[in-house]
Amino acid sequence: MSEQPRPSRRTILTTGATGAMALAAGGVAGAAPVLANTQNPPAPSEGRADPRGRFAGKVVLITGATSGIGQATAYEMARQGARVFFCGRREELGRRHEREIRGFGGDAVFMRADVTKEGDVRGLVEACVRRHGRIDVAFNNAGIESPRAAPLHEQTLDDFEQVWRTNAAGVFLAMKYEIPHMLRQGAGVIVNTASISAEVGFATISPYNASKHAVASLTKVAALEYADRNIRVNALAPGAVDTPMLERAARAFGVTYEQIAQDYPIKRIVRPQEMARVVMWLASDDATAVVGTDIDASGGFLTG
Repeated sequence: MSEQPRPSRRTILTTGATGAMALAAGGVAGAAPVLANTQNPPAPSEGRADPRGRFAGKVVLITGATSGIGQATAYEMARQGARVFFCGRREELGRRHEREIRGFGGDAVFMRADVTKEGDVRGLVEACVRRHGRIDVAFNNAGIESPRAAPLHEQTLDDFEQVWRTNAAGVFLAMKYEIPHMLRQGAGVIVNTASISAEVGFATISPYNASKHAVASLTKVAALEYADRNIRVNALAPGAVDTPMLERAARAFGVTYEQIAQDYPIKRIVRPQEMARVVMWLASDDATAVVGTDIDASGGFLTG
């Protein structure tokens, strides 16, 4: 039997590593190569939760999970077998998501909590540990946008403090109370939601911009302090994601989704489930060498 030729560099670049390996092994006769598709990503997961999924038995704590990226991550994690403990300020909506996750066989508990209040954050973390005994993954996602678009000299201190307390202090408080439990159990993964606004400036939203720069900085500091204690800390940098926050921003700036998409190389608005999959990758053992990074998951905005 003759040895199969090694795939060329062009083959790897055009078919991807998976496709190249399939071709090198003989593949399936007539099968199309396996290709990445940035224009038509997979739809949200459906069907019953898999008790033997990628996150089977893992305890996942998520803040700000009543809508958007947090909600999508709660659903996707639960479908992969995670025991999800999540919070938000809208109790009725949170309870509805809890019922829906349990309805497809997932394990989820909602607790109303406001991340601007230290007692709420401490209580959330302690309640999760009381119920499950540990926190394997923490996704500190709660965040709000600037109350209004205006140049810096027209912003108010109240506006700044409101955004800062949710986006920056909320992440600080979450890590402050999550990390001691992770230290005791000897391991943990933390993912914080930053933004492309943590990397570049956007005019008229200085409170939001400043808060997300703070999240990126807190992520790097925590990563340095706890990496050798088996706790990995990273951040997610979304761009335009199809969430209620983007809808409000589009209305405030008087632009359409189609216009927003033109600022992104992929020329489309990203889905919340795509962000959930990045979070899941960062939380998995596939990313054990990724520490202190703010992952650009914007569809290429920061590559210019």
